Amino acid sequence: MIIIGLLPIYLLISATLIVLLKLILKKEVIVDLIAIILGFISLVATFYTMFLTMKHGIIIYRFGGFPPPLGIVYVVDKVSAVLSMLVSFSLIIAIVYSIWILLPKWRYLFYSLAFLLIAGVIGCLYTGDIFNFFVSLELLAISSYALTAFYRGSSKAIRAAVIYAITGSIATSLYLLASFLIYASYGTLNMADVALKARDPGYIVAFSGKVYGDVALPTIIAMILILWTMLFKSGIIPNHFWLLDVYSESPTPAVALFTSTADMIGVYGISRFFLTVFGEGILIEYFRSLLFNVALLIASVSALASALLVVTQTNIRRLIAYSTISQLSLAFMGALTGVPEGISGAMLHLITNGLGDMLMLYSAGIAIISCGKDLSCLSTLRSNIIAYTAFVIGSLNLFGIFPLLPGFWSKALLTLGFLKAGLFWGIIVVLVSSGLCAAGYFKAIGAIFKLKRNPFITISTTIPAIVLATLMFFALTLGILMTLNGYFREFVIQWGYDMIDYKRYIVITLNLTI
Repeated sequence: MIIIGLLPIYLLISATLIVLLKLILKKEVIVDLIAIILGFISLVATFYTMFLTMKHGIIIYRFGGFPPPLGIVYVVDKVSAVLSMLVSFSLIIAIVYSIWILLPKWRYLFYSLAFLLIAGVIGCLYTGDIFNFFVSLELLAISSYALTAFYRGSSKAIRAAVIYAITGSIATSLYLLASFLIYASYGTLNMADVALKARDPGYIVAFSGKVYGDVALPTIIAMILILWTMLFKSGIIPNHFWLLDVYSESPTPAVALFTSTADMIGVYGISRFFLTVFGEGILIEYFRSLLFNVALLIASVSALASALLVVTQTNIRRLIAYSTISQLSLAFMGALTGVPEGISGAMLHLITNGLGDMLMLYSAGIAIISCGKDLSCLSTLRSNIIAYTAFVIGSLNLFGIFPLLPGFWSKALLTLGFLKAGLFWGIIVVLVSSGLCAAGYFKAIGAIFKLKRNPFITISTTIPAIVLATLMFFALTLGILMTLNGYFREFVIQWGYDMIDYKRYIVITLNLTI
């Protein structure tokens, strides 16, 4: 079990090691190879963690051996284990692609920042401590700001990074304020401990005691602050203003890392806090229901508005940015249904959106290097069958209409979740937003096959072809498993049941009988 606690530390050490190797060896090829090996070790570790959760259920790691809530604890279930495996996979893909697209002189900086980002993301996925979640959130945020400003010679990139950093600091500060309120009221920052006391304030837990006074108002304020922070982290409208320039000005592998790792933390965070910590059965259930309705309204408007804007884009990066907002808004809605199928659909949608965006971004990266970011530049992909096939598959996956692609199954589960929750308008949002996004996707696909008169640069695309072929293989494999393997579908649906089973989470984490 120690591998779970060591993984984020290992990623931090890897980030430092890469910089030291670059300074000592001064050979880019060796640094590239070491970065790939370090990333592969991370993938193996997350795969092994997923195997442990499938065998034993929830896995607990107590730092320093201190029992919770006295010490910080990692609590890993099937959802966090699977998402962490996607995160490590995205890291390796980004490293390999960066070998092709980034200048050798500066690649080591990208590797180091990417490892820091992934350390923060996995920390958020694994932690069972509210303050440790903040620490991990800060780590991924700071590395995200630096990756946004990677092209520091570009004034637009610096401007995007500054806006992102200022607003992101405000968001994480509000989350920190929420954690202060929770600690002052509950006497603990352990998620399981808070989950227990939010339902039974009279329960006395070893080392943390019982709640202090009336916790209703502090809990209400904390829930509002946490919701706002998670809306910001996922770029849900109206908290999306930072995302467009970040996606437009960052390096292609950095954008792919954002959409497949960092930006999903908002959806995961709202699921963990509002389904496990402050889930069903808390004393202020009336307020929780009201907040859910408000959040559902915000996310549905975000899904529709961003999908409409997808159609109007002529810049491929901004098209993908608005598409990401729409897809994450749907996942946000699914998590808030409180229905296992909807929650499972939301978690699966995070994976399918990451795969779809990576396919589109890494394909478009070839066109951007050859010609530019305008949609018309996608015509340069016409001579590269792997690139335009990957772009088409990525678009169809996000559209979610073909059963052999995982995007169909995530949207099917979301639809089923809305149906079981009695949120029939949610089904309409899924259908309308998918249709609008599809119009934008097909507009981009059509640009591939239009004649482009402007000259473009001919470049070698061996490495991107390997990356895209790998992504297509995994996307199709996931879709085929969902289509043909009933056991695998049940495994995915079980994610939702695990997320709302707060009693099991509390009992295993605190080693209690309630």
